[in-house]
Amino acid sequence: MHNDTTLAVLDKTTKTLGTELHKFVSTSCTLFDTRKLPREAEARTRWATKGKAKSDAGMEGDVAAHIREFGTTDSYSTEVGELEHQTVKARYSRTDRKEFTRQVARIERQQARVCRIERSTKAAESFEDDMTMTEANGSEAHHLIGKTENLPTHIGQHVNEHFGNPAVQGFIPKLKKHLLPRVQALLAQEPSHADLSAPTNGQDDWQSILLRQERIYRHNIMRVHYTSYDVCRGADVIHVKTSHCNIMLLNPDFNGDPITDHPYLYARVIGIYHANVVYAGRGDSDYHPRRVEFLWVRWYTLVEEGCGSRRLDKLCFPSLADEHSFGFVDPND
Repeated sequence: MHNDTTLAVLDKTTKTLGTELHKFVSTSCTLFDTRKLPREAEARTRWATKGKAKSDAGMEGDVAAHIREFGTTDSYSTEVGELEHQTVKARYSRTDRKEFTRQVARIERQQARVCRIERSTKAAESFEDDMTMTEANGSEAHHLIGKTENLPTHIGQHVNEHFGNPAVQGFIPKLKKHLLPRVQALLAQEPSHADLSAPTNGQDDWQSILLRQERIYRHNIMRVHYTSYDVCRGADVIHVKTSHCNIMLLNPDFNGDPITDHPYLYARVIGIYHANVVYAGRGDSDYHPRRVEFLWVRWYTLVEEGCGSRRLDKLCFPSLADEHSFGFVDPND
């Protein structure tokens, strides 16, 4: 699937690649005396004899123009229909090759019934025991975090037990400053709190944030839904106990200039939590807890930026003495 933006990027990337290839041919290739292997020379001779000589480059610069005019290849390719022959042939291999028509039909019906049973009995794939979700938290939701409260953590005890650990320095103030604007935004959406002032930046009035029973609730897994390149619904899993715990998110302070700023932030997730938060500040008087989910992360810092040089970014952890080494992230980001 392409749109005007992706085609513009494809055009620009094709031109850049063409420039680099010409530079490689004119600069790098002239420095080395290279020869084709005997089998490569023979193959080229055979292709030339058949009138099917191939270009070494194999790169055309009109791909984007073709997509604009005809659409992507899968729009008119017969590959899908042709590959379906493999399904029938696989069923045929399970017959006795005599009265195979009826047997193939029977196998197809059996497979269809099995698929129908699976769809009716399997409501959703579960990645952990506590992934008991309501209908509202289906695949249309941005992310899924378990509802269970079987793994509570008392924040006061948590800080005392890890006293001296740089990761928990300022843990409670940082957490409440992160939660403050999010809770205010939730309250502002409720009719009974329509007069609540606009969300703050989390630096003021953070002591008006109360956690019910002073607890946060830990989870091991978060599932994130996304739309894939071919417009299918996919899911990715963040697991704090595996290497699959690194995330990338948009930089909210990006100024639009990749030369002076970087468009992305990188972090390692060290904790997935939810808390029942009470806002005791101005504009709220019911003291009703609201569930708020958050990620506890350790930030990466850039060692070498790769966007301009067409390489992946190189990252490292900042010093533990840096007060901004650890922080909190909204899973919706």
